[in-house]
Amino acid sequence: IKEIELTDIKYGSYERNKMDIYLPANRTNNTPFVVNIHGGAWTVGDKSTDTSLSKYLLSRGIAVANINYRYANNNTHLSELLDDVDKIFKYLITHSKEWNTRSTGFSITGQSSGAHVSLMYAYTKSDKIKAIVDRCGPTDFTDTSTLWQLDNQNLMDAVNKMSGNKTVWKEGNPIPELYIKSSPVKFVKKIPILMIHGDKDPIVPIKQSFNLIEALKEENVPYKLLIFQGADHSLDALPGNSVKKITSTADWIIKYGKN
Repeated sequence: IKEIELTDIKYGSYERNKMDIYLPANRTNNTPFVVNIHGGAWTVGDKSTDTSLSKYLLSRGIAVANINYRYANNNTHLSELLDDVDKIFKYLITHSKEWNTRSTGFSITGQSSGAHVSLMYAYTKSDKIKAIVDRCGPTDFTDTSTLWQLDNQNLMDAVNKMSGNKTVWKEGNPIPELYIKSSPVKFVKKIPILMIHGDKDPIVPIKQSFNLIEALKEENVPYKLLIFQGADHSLDALPGNSVKKITSTADWIIKYGKN
């Protein structure tokens, strides 16, 4: 079976409902298949940032769907973003016979807001996910120190667009209900997860991964946290980090995303 690359496949009716598909040679329905979700505070960004990651995963024998999805705005919130991701999995399942790929037991990964969407999809929308790689994703919008930091970075508008919250949160106020409903820590499921986080991240503090670990421990979920010393939110700033990021992502998906 030949390697296949397909670009800008339409999976839905919205402008941003496009994805790139990478299928390794000699694949079977046991070959790991990962959906990758780019970052950009739910409101900007593009799958092209993760083309090199996708091609590396392909070189390791992993099938990849590298996706765009609707941006969050005043009318489009997390549930719509998750609907887009759900359409993608339906598309992959529908084409599994034609492509000779799996129809369940997928992996999911993303960076920053894309990691958040990955977690919410795996924990609240699907029983088809068997491995997760979360690259510096926010996990807990009930953590006031993190909200304060996001506010500092002028990102609360993006959090409100994503969650659908219409109130203004200020320190000392109760946490908006929609922040709780958008927090992966509240919904963890027993899916093995690798977290990659820089300990100098000024946007999504590493405490967000520590908070997720607390929730994972309560449910006895297999997890690993890879801390990039001195790395900020881009993760790649220091020599060797971008290689370590992609190789460890591939290793995890191969370990838990097969069979």
